[in-house]
Amino acid sequence: MTLILSSDDAPHFLTQLCDWFAQEWGEMDPMDLRQSDLEGPSPLLAISEEEKLIGGLAFTIAPEPQGTTNSIWINALLVAPEHRGKGVASTLIRAAEKAAALKNITKLFVYTEYAALYTGCFWELLETKEGNSVLSKALEPRVQEDQL
Repeated sequence: MTLILSSDDAPHFLTQLCDWFAQEWGEMDPMDLRQSDLEGPSPLLAISEEEKLIGGLAFTIAPEPQGTTNSIWINALLVAPEHRGKGVASTLIRAAEKAAALKNITKLFVYTEYAALYTGCFWELLETKEGNSVLSKALEPRVQEDQL
């Protein structure tokens, strides 16, 4: 079973996650939300039964599609190659939805080349251009925190 944790609860995994993100996409700061007035969730970590990092997800702030209002977006989602195809990415997406709802975020966005992954989690496809898609998910506010 995969455990999903906020990086606030397991900060010792953040360096490894940042290294993975940098290898995949170049330098990025998965904590960049902390420099904004808009409060978003901390990065999420997928941890194996052996207590190893097997994946992660980070958020960013960007304008909504066709608008100027800033919103929270999933910025990066990565699962270690040997753990792909086992539902870890979908589990991270569902945890991201819960984490965002706990921050009173009512809509989450993503720009991705893997639209089917998100539509499988009931996200709405907004547009597709040159192989990449923008999707969104309306969120219900959550009153209390439970396991992500």
